[in-house]
Amino acid sequence: MKNDKIDSLLLHSVRALSSGGKVDCIARARDYKRLQNILHNKNIEIVRSYNFIGSFWIKVTRSELSSLSSSASVEYIYSLSKACTLMHVAKNVLNVQNTNLTGDGINIAFIDTGIYSHLDFLLGKKRVKYFKDFIHDRKNPYDDNGHGTFVAGVCAGGGNMSGGRQAGIAPKSSIISLKALNSGGEASADKILNAMEWVYDNHKQQDIKVVCMSFGSEPLGFNDPIMSGAEALWAEGVVVIAAAGNSGPEYQTIKSPGVSSKIITVGGFDDNRFDDDSFKEDFFEVANFSSRGPAFARYKPDLVAPSVDIISCGIKKPYIPLSGTSVATPMIAGMAALMLEKDKSLSPDEIKRRLIRSCHPITFNRNLEGYGWPVWNE
Repeated sequence: MKNDKIDSLLLHSVRALSSGGKVDCIARARDYKRLQNILHNKNIEIVRSYNFIGSFWIKVTRSELSSLSSSASVEYIYSLSKACTLMHVAKNVLNVQNTNLTGDGINIAFIDTGIYSHLDFLLGKKRVKYFKDFIHDRKNPYDDNGHGTFVAGVCAGGGNMSGGRQAGIAPKSSIISLKALNSGGEASADKILNAMEWVYDNHKQQDIKVVCMSFGSEPLGFNDPIMSGAEALWAEGVVVIAAAGNSGPEYQTIKSPGVSSKIITVGGFDDNRFDDDSFKEDFFEVANFSSRGPAFARYKPDLVAPSVDIISCGIKKPYIPLSGTSVATPMIAGMAALMLEKDKSLSPDEIKRRLIRSCHPITFNRNLEGYGWPVWNE
């Protein structure tokens, strides 16, 4: 059995199979038609075909899996992941589930697609303190994409519509929503820079301690303007958390502003949790999509956080699943808020140092994961 073609969670499931038992998995093809013929000839059950990604949902025995993994027509075989209520699992992974800190009194700016009037932000103390629209100049909060609402929920959602189960990392922190990305989740550099400049000019008046940037653009060298904007905020005492990007597994794919050596850049990992929401650190792996360093000959990202099948606030449904480093980024923003709630005198550099010191490595490859995933320590 070619283990380099089979993900670790699937291998674990196969080892537990009874004789003749079958496991669900996704086989990704190098040659779609050829693999389809192989599956038919071997009488392997195809539950569903996904032509748009060149893959098949199949049910296989241990021997069938071994045979397929040796086929040149197969690129990789994945376990059939399940989207489940994960924020409570992410809190366990990061060890923030039992802290009494909630981010209360800490204002976090989100440069994103806006924010929807979700009950997780409105019930109890209204925590959307300020909204500014750099796209259409509307006055009332809105989100015509959903990404900004999701990201804010991961960091600062109160979990009101889930009995607290989907509460964010810092569920009592306050939200400054800056809409700089359009309905397609895209933005020109000038919109991003306008939002950054607003934070620069207003962070003292609005008492903004953290800014979460769950977006990325292709870096334009050492004088990249978006990177420079993020570093200017850092120099002003604002903790800047940015996504590494979703361009893995290739190396040298970190996006701007995450290429900056100063700010905190977040990659993503898969906790490969089991059906009962339990997990084992031995099964943690850097997400295939997470962008890799180096960035300007420096190690990046700085650290990683859970990023696969995360559940958070939606605009059409109370909660939806999403994966990506933009999902991991607000978790670290939330951890920074907890640290600042405990000690508001902490500088951005000290928060970065403490997060890095708390990290547990997964691969020991710093261009994949930085120093690993941070574990909260009171």
